[in-house]
Amino acid sequence: MGEFNKKWFQTVWMGLLFASLVIDYVQRMSDAQWAHSEAIIMLDKVFTWILLPLTVLLFVLHNVESWRKGARYFWRQWQNGATAVLVGGGLAFLLVLIVKKFKGEALEIDSEARMVILAIFAVIGLVIAFARYKFKHWQGEE
Repeated sequence: MGEFNKKWFQTVWMGLLFASLVIDYVQRMSDAQWAHSEAIIMLDKVFTWILLPLTVLLFVLHNVESWRKGARYFWRQWQNGATAVLVGGGLAFLLVLIVKKFKGEALEIDSEARMVILAIFAVIGLVIAFARYKFKHWQGEE
């Protein structure tokens, strides 16, 4: 039967995911009648039910591939993924707290508060990027 072409599978999955996201965005942002027609709603449901098993399959294939490289590599990948989720969740929680502080009881955040929030997360992102660069290039200039 031949070897499974994972790259082709990922490309098709990415195209379907992009189409699904476009349909969701159009439905959310547009009041046009065609965007909320039964055909578009059905297409969105079809994309959802196709993408769900494909996503699970890609996840399983990636983990099997990692396990075949070695158990240590597999667990290192899981540790890195869990760390990324925890850092991302922590930063999202921090963002919610900052927005709540600046917003208070108001309906909107003024532009000065938006710039402060943007600056805080820009600095955090630059520090993380610099730390990653230094970690990968710790032996000197390349």
